[in-house]
Amino acid sequence: MGKKGEKQFRWSRPMERLMLEILADEVKLGNRPNNSFKSSSFTRVVDAMKDKFGVTCSVDHVENHLRTVRSSWSTIVKIREKSGFGWDDTLKMITASPSVYHAYIQKNPGHDKYIQNKIELYDEMAVVVGKDLATGSFAKSFVDVNLETPFVPKTSVETSEETSVEQKDVTSARSSEVRATSSGTKQHRKRNRSNEDIEKMSQQLGEVAAALNKISANKLDVNQLHEEIMNIEGYSEEFLDLVFEHLVQNEKLGKAFMAKSQRLRLISLERFKKDWGVE
Repeated sequence: MGKKGEKQFRWSRPMERLMLEILADEVKLGNRPNNSFKSSSFTRVVDAMKDKFGVTCSVDHVENHLRTVRSSWSTIVKIREKSGFGWDDTLKMITASPSVYHAYIQKNPGHDKYIQNKIELYDEMAVVVGKDLATGSFAKSFVDVNLETPFVPKTSVETSEETSVEQKDVTSARSSEVRATSSGTKQHRKRNRSNEDIEKMSQQLGEVAAALNKISANKLDVNQLHEEIMNIEGYSEEFLDLVFEHLVQNEKLGKAFMAKSQRLRLISLERFKKDWGVE
């Protein structure tokens, strides 16, 4: 919800994509200190919405929608961590056997869209709100981590107090042995937990680094796609806008469309009209 008296803003998928692409770029530019975006980052999104879609939204609208995205990401992370669920990184999809899926959905009916379905904008979310993956004492903003070098947090090993060489009696000596054994066991458990946290954190950092590289190297130019589609003559603006949203949501189709000749693009548009029942 925005401020009192402020109209609600309806986010389309292309708008959400533009917001996340801009904020991902802001992360790479270092404009998210202390895990919070600078106000200039949100202002950049507001200006882009105006230029790209001709709509007026406020900084509050952007911040509110970012909270919605963060909530969705938190759900995705929790499902992935549950026993019985897998992950297809190529399809960006949480996988599960039919029995696991149905058992989970019975308890969480609103989560069906996250399982056995491609998670749109996964890479962008990983960069913008992926810091939510970091847990425990190793929680750290990904923008503060050098992705070129392994992340090795400092570890500390507790040392037990020195015991006196001279023992007054056998009972005292035995008591010291018990305390030393207990201390050693605790230290071993702490080291094991630390190693598990380090391994998990390294894997998560690798996912974010891969997402950053994928966004930079293989990103559909949404602005160019919009310009090319809207310049096609002979179709209504409303129909062309539907085509644009469809191709943005299906990035591979969007890239294929951009690679086609004008004649083949027109053939694609006619096929869309037929499939969608547009007159």
